Amino acid sequence: MVEILTLFAVMAAGQSTGGQAPPPPAPPAPAVKVGEQAPEFTLSYLGMEDGKYARKQVTLSSFRGKQNVVLAFFPAAFSPG
Repeated sequence: MVEILTLFAVMAAGQSTGGQAPPPPAPPAPAVKVGEQAPEFTLSYLGMEDGKYARKQVTLSSFRGKQNVVLAFFPAAFSPG
């Protein structure tokens, strides 16, 4: 309990007493506009090979002309905070 109170006191001491924290900076403009072709990239993933997981790679160009691709980004997914 003493450790928790000490940690709280240290955290509170680092905060300003002027009210709310300033807003976070605006995100940068996207490099690819809606409707533009995405740049080539390669991603690693775990796939099955001979009944075992193996690290594999896939490129965006491997889907060109075969099927549509949707890119979605989840910056906080699988992170501790």
